[in-house]
Amino acid sequence: MRLVCLPHAGGAAALYRPWKLKLSGIATVESPELPGRGTRFGAPHATSLTALASDLAVPLAHRIGPLVLYGHSMGALLAYEMARDLMRHGVPVAGLVLAGRGAPHLAGPPQARHLLADADLAAELHRFGGTAAEVMALPELRALALAQVRADFRLVDTYVFQPGAPLPMPAVILGGADDPATSPATLAAWSELIGGPLSVEIWPGGHFFVRDHEARLIDLVRRALATWRAGPAAIPPAPGLGA
Repeated sequence: MRLVCLPHAGGAAALYRPWKLKLSGIATVESPELPGRGTRFGAPHATSLTALASDLAVPLAHRIGPLVLYGHSMGALLAYEMARDLMRHGVPVAGLVLAGRGAPHLAGPPQARHLLADADLAAELHRFGGTAAEVMALPELRALALAQVRADFRLVDTYVFQPGAPLPMPAVILGGADDPATSPATLAAWSELIGGPLSVEIWPGGHFFVRDHEARLIDLVRRALATWRAGPAAIPPAPGLGA
């Protein structure tokens, strides 16, 4: 099995390096570096989320093994669009694990977070808990973090959903109980875009609930990989774990 992990806005491939060891023997873990950060620092930031998803999907089409995509927040949107692109080119996707993002086809007020002044953008990040206080306290690191997040917010703010056939694959949708960016209804609405077996789980925490429950997330991904290796199926909740 191959697991491809996509980061939240402002995130980098390094976030998922520890997963390589934690899922060793179960799946190869890949985390493509997005332009403008990490090993691709200095490269121009992407300006279209769907174009970026298509670019990221290209190398995946030529590798062997069942493919599972995981993404959090912006990464969930990227994973979904990558799956659509891969399916259009006849490349099967074994399943999706999408966290911290409501279904993208739901109508909502347009956002322009990428146009916020630095102080307002920093306040928005603080509200969601997305950037360490130590980073924001240092002027040079703060400027880099804001520039990266601003570029990623532009991708999400300017994204326009294009209707299409439901994706024929299983999925697990995860959300934080106190996440101001999602609601149970927006998470459940993924069932209108994904035609395979789908489960929705609400976990304690805010937008970055996955950070507080990494062991639980790794266990879920491990179970999903094992189940989807045999074919499309719903992932049952782990024994003893509630919402």
